[in-house]
Amino acid sequence: MKHPAQTGLSVVANAMTVEVPDARDRRERKRILKDVNFRIEPGEFVCVLGPSGSGKSTLVRAMLGEREIAAGRLLVGGHDVFGEADALRGAIGYVPQRDINPEALPVERALHYAADVRLPAEASTAERQAAIDRVVTDVGLDSVRHETIGTLSGGEMKRASLAAEMLASPGLLVIDEATSSLDPATEARIMKLLAERAQAGTTVIAVTHHLDNVHRADKVLILGHGEVVWFGSRVEAIEHFGVQRLADVYIAIEDRPPGFWSARWRERQTADRLMADSQQIGGEATDATAERVASLAVVSIPGFARQFATFFWRELETAVRDRVGLRMGLLLPLVLAAVVLAGFSGTRFKSPLMLTRFLDPGEKSVLADVWGEVSQAIATDSVSEQDASIPGQIRVFLDSQPKMLAHLRDPCTERLVRDALTDTVPVAPDHEIIDPGGTFKWLSLMSICMVILGFVTGFREIVKERPMLDLERRHGLLFVAYVIAKVATLAVVLAVQIAIFSTAVELGFAVREAFGGDVPAEIYRRGAVASASYNWLAAVACATMGLVVSACVRSTDKGVLAVPLLITPQILLGATILPIKGGVLKVLAMLFSPLYWAHRGCRSEGQGVPEFWKNLGEYDPALWIPYAALAAQIAVATIIAILVLRWQERASRGRNRAIR
Repeated sequence: MKHPAQTGLSVVANAMTVEVPDARDRRERKRILKDVNFRIEPGEFVCVLGPSGSGKSTLVRAMLGEREIAAGRLLVGGHDVFGEADALRGAIGYVPQRDINPEALPVERALHYAADVRLPAEASTAERQAAIDRVVTDVGLDSVRHETIGTLSGGEMKRASLAAEMLASPGLLVIDEATSSLDPATEARIMKLLAERAQAGTTVIAVTHHLDNVHRADKVLILGHGEVVWFGSRVEAIEHFGVQRLADVYIAIEDRPPGFWSARWRERQTADRLMADSQQIGGEATDATAERVASLAVVSIPGFARQFATFFWRELETAVRDRVGLRMGLLLPLVLAAVVLAGFSGTRFKSPLMLTRFLDPGEKSVLADVWGEVSQAIATDSVSEQDASIPGQIRVFLDSQPKMLAHLRDPCTERLVRDALTDTVPVAPDHEIIDPGGTFKWLSLMSICMVILGFVTGFREIVKERPMLDLERRHGLLFVAYVIAKVATLAVVLAVQIAIFSTAVELGFAVREAFGGDVPAEIYRRGAVASASYNWLAAVACATMGLVVSACVRSTDKGVLAVPLLITPQILLGATILPIKGGVLKVLAMLFSPLYWAHRGCRSEGQGVPEFWKNLGEYDPALWIPYAALAAQIAVATIIAILVLRWQERASRGRNRAIR
């Protein structure tokens, strides 16, 4: 396999020390790497080995500019990897342990989107396609370039990840335990491929636990207890540690106290330098200050518009090509619609409801007189005690109606009469209306379903592709473009789902009405289109809030735990269960509850609606207000998600690093 000529980058560590906050006491610092020295020449293939906890991953993060150097220096091509990250953009390729390409996309399409992010902004379409063709050939994926990544073998998926990083022709390629999950044969092929990349000119550094194919590397760098204990050939390492196999080196490191093997290594370096000086070879110790600075081409990052378009179309194409996810996404709203229709199958939406009023003065006078006579009639124990007076005649009648007599003697009856006479309770029939209870309950459930759908859709969107996000961030990804593209994609997906849900429910009620059944009362709702649009915006707002949670957590499991904590306050503040008529609750609902605005937009509390059904209190019924409020909530949640990502990066990379 032939590769285009490339200029590799040297990697030089000079007395490098890396410290991180102690997990037990954040005020203390824990030293992970100590006085690390080595020099990797351009075009060399080096395997990094060492027991767990020896500092391999920290070394990789330092090479990528993601760990601040506490002391000493680490240079790639003569450039400080932490202080000159922008200059090295595109010059360092990184393949993590977890594959980073969208599994629902074919290899060709995944590399198409990767090229849009990794290649310079001025690269033409033809140049991008040429880069894709080159890497596909280089990694041996020609036969599967149109196959979906999720259907490939483990080795082919790893080659696809490698191809994505090779698009920009990096001078340094860092592989972080990328072969740990592969079978021996596949791991051997990947290691052979990496050796070929080094022969073509790329500097390759691979962290690995597999030792069967380490012989393909030019050198091995062995770490122990955060220090370099060997840097050189594999054969000499076996001799230096006095073991029979390379795997036994791990045991030798763990059997000795920290510092033992690093001291032996420094002694050997000193002896080698003395021998070189005596033979006038002119060897020198690693000196980072004398390192030649490589000339790196300035890489222009694609702007916001291009990045937004790339991420937006990639998300949509991924959603469409994910057959299982697509079926679930289309089936879920139909299932919800069926549940809603079944739940309200026995509801009478247009049952009559009698409204009452307070008694007028004449009615109060009559009631007072009548109740006085009745009170006297029910006060005695027997009819014989009564004469032919009106109370006596009433009692004779009531004795023939024992149930009525019991009701009149109930203290509740006396209290009701008293409240009616004092204008405390309206009891006089006024006029009849359609009972809004069924319609209001139905509107509430519709909005609640869509809000839950929004949260469930959004909470995993960032965390599920965090490795890809971190990797593309190194290539100039803009958090603003990424998050806004996510919101736009979620808006499209939710629009389709809510359209299916609302249409199915409306058609179900249309069929029910055609067969003489009862349907929601139009006077208590804003119409099908308006309701669907409010529910859609509320779902998008909740999905965007879910993005904030997804940005905060590092695993989907933790995001799942946060979903109930998000949904419960929404239901309580949404005026669907509890009335939100004013005070602090209304302020909180207006600020933080998309469900409140969806409910307010869908529901009509016009003239004639009983007070006990008015959950929203006094409000302006203008249609544009819920639209504006929901749009504002979406915008605020989007900004918060962007700020969370920026804050996390600043915290992980050091406060002194500029974050775009």
